[in-house]
Amino acid sequence: MTQRPLEGKWALVTGSTRGLGRTIAEWLADAGASIIVTGRDQAAVDDSIAAVTSRGVEAIGFPADLSSIEDSHRLAEAAIAASPDGIDILVNNAGMSIRSAFWDVSDEEFEYQINVNVRSPFVLAQHMARQMIERQIQGRIINISTIGVHSCHKDAMVYNLAKAGVEAMTKNMSFELGPFGISVNCVAPGNIALRPGTVEADWFPGAINAVPLGRVGHAEDIAAAVRFFCLPESAYTTGQTLLVDGALGSYLPEFYTEPVNPRRHL
Repeated sequence: MTQRPLEGKWALVTGSTRGLGRTIAEWLADAGASIIVTGRDQAAVDDSIAAVTSRGVEAIGFPADLSSIEDSHRLAEAAIAASPDGIDILVNNAGMSIRSAFWDVSDEEFEYQINVNVRSPFVLAQHMARQMIERQIQGRIINISTIGVHSCHKDAMVYNLAKAGVEAMTKNMSFELGPFGISVNCVAPGNIALRPGTVEADWFPGAINAVPLGRVGHAEDIAAAVRFFCLPESAYTTGQTLLVDGALGSYLPEFYTEPVNPRRHL
């Protein structure tokens, strides 16, 4: 494998001004890819562009609010227009969750989470797939899901069901895009500290106790999985969801820190 195996490629990474998306963008840049940065705030976009270009690749950026379907279309069109040779990689990383019991979720909260977590990735993938097909690019689409699809998060039903849609979308897109040489895969993070050097949050100790590997995940763990799906060596791998969770989802805990049924002891 060459030292910069993605040299000459362009990658659009959503939510790449902070957290996992920023780390993913930097790792793909280190592999030689030029990056299209996006986030809601122009100043944060500019800061990410500077971080990416410091790695010796080109970078451009566009602010966008992916809760708006109109913004999702505008972002895709602007990114395609700015890359005359085409976009080779789409990483649908942007996501968010409004925590509450499902019976308390308002219509507005439901729509907001669905738009950010599954509808905007669908819209962006539509645009990117069309231009890949038109330009005969054997591209890569990588979606980001969550362990919550496989082991429920507390008070995050809408987020989890949206990400379940992302995993179903991944498999369906791989089937439809396979004949064009385009692969579509998904990475599902477990408990992840968002950035290198992140100050330990209150949830870290409990999370560490629950993970067989004995630590929470790092943003680099997710970036490495995304990069794998972009490499030439993974061209035959498509339609897959890779759970990166330190084996958290591999066992049934013997004891619980909280009762599963909160009414049990009333």
